[in-house]
Amino acid sequence: MLLGFVGLGAVVETAYLPAIRNLFDESPRCSGFDVQPVKQPEGVTRCASLAELLSQPLDTLFITTASLNHLEVLEQAIASPVSRIVVEKPIVATLPQIEKLKSLLELPGVASRVLALDHWMARLETVKQALVSTFSDVVRIEGFLQEPSGYNPAGEPIALNFATGEPDTRTLHHPDGVILDIGTHVLAMLRETVRYLGGRDEMALRVVTAKDRLGRDIIKGDLTTAEGEAHLQGHISGVPVDIWLNKYAGPAGGQKGLRLYLRDGRIISHDRRGAEDVLERIDGDDIQHWHIPGTIYEHCLAEHILGEYSLFERDPQEVSRTTQRRLEEVELLLTLQQQLRGPH
Repeated sequence: MLLGFVGLGAVVETAYLPAIRNLFDESPRCSGFDVQPVKQPEGVTRCASLAELLSQPLDTLFITTASLNHLEVLEQAIASPVSRIVVEKPIVATLPQIEKLKSLLELPGVASRVLALDHWMARLETVKQALVSTFSDVVRIEGFLQEPSGYNPAGEPIALNFATGEPDTRTLHHPDGVILDIGTHVLAMLRETVRYLGGRDEMALRVVTAKDRLGRDIIKGDLTTAEGEAHLQGHISGVPVDIWLNKYAGPAGGQKGLRLYLRDGRIISHDRRGAEDVLERIDGDDIQHWHIPGTIYEHCLAEHILGEYSLFERDPQEVSRTTQRRLEEVELLLTLQQQLRGPH
């Protein structure tokens, strides 16, 4: 097996490669390319160019660049012989890119090759364990991603690397604020859960609040400052939804999950805590727990991306349907950013 990576940053080094090493007794060969020569993670053979990488007999190509660069890489990958292309979230980063991507996916033989990745696809079976028999039992939904953060010498909050916990030295700018960057995770998580339980794909959202890293409101006309936290509200399949996003939730952060409020008063909570998923069924003071160990990337790669159980193998049509759902979500979130900041 030969895997390719375009973009060799932190997500490859701290998430993909450790997961791959844990999954296989004999690790697959990995090749990669990055425009920054300094990025050379151990275990990846660097190519001198993207063209060189795409000329290799890759089993799967992972596009793990910055989101604004996903589309230009995807265009070249589509023109290559690579049959399985997996794009990190969000699949694109602007509304014009969405229109161009839609045109690309309409070309013969393309849609079945392109999978927009979201890791919740590997966590759905646990929802069934929570004894939610049908979506009609659900009366309200909350989704949340509260990332842990630290502080700089001035006492201001700073982001931490999601895998290592070390300070994140990047300066985030619009459009890579929480609405698009981590909102894609949470919205996909909610929609896939609703769909799994028998609900509809229909959705609508509005921005209640959006603040920058220092807690100041994002104002119209600001096309530079990234949102550090946001509260979105609306409905999915007719059920009220609140989404809470925060990249600077302090040392107590780290939560990533959802809560389903049921008609009979019970609450189903599914949260990512440390190195495991924790599922809870809350009925007043009676709380039942289930613990699902393992990293999100490891579960996702093993159950849906690589090997004989890959989604590309077992249900090729679902590859294009999954990408279409992720595209709908990105388009909605980008539209919210337009409404928040003004047309741009």
